[in-house]
Amino acid sequence: QINAATASRNLYTGVNSDLINSYAWDTAIVYIQNFSGDTDYSKQNSSNTSLENTGVNSDEKCKINDMASNAFEWTTEYCTNTRSSSACPCTSRGGSYDFSSYYTVVRNNFNATNSYGNISFRSALYM
Repeated sequence: QINAATASRNLYTGVNSDLINSYAWDTAIVYIQNFSGDTDYSKQNSSNTSLENTGVNSDEKCKINDMASNAFEWTTEYCTNTRSSSACPCTSRGGSYDFSSYYTVVRNNFNATNSYGNISFRSALYM
């Protein structure tokens, strides 16, 4: 998550950017549900069986890709959840190709020191 945050901040020149926060994630879901006609988008999950390039998996709503079905995505949200005495403060959002039971609005918590092949990140732009 730390690497994703750093990459998000350095991804663009001329504008400020950062790793997406959960407020922006939830706002995007509401936007999609209000303007795409897909009122159940927050409950959409993955039907994919493999990781795909952005926009390939038919999960595009209102020009926003892959919130429900490609890869979990790191956010700036902090969680105090612990598992087996091990802190898992890093929160990811969304669905993933290898977990069809997860959906757009889901929050997942992971350990900051581990690396996961099914987690990506999304930048928020501030102009």
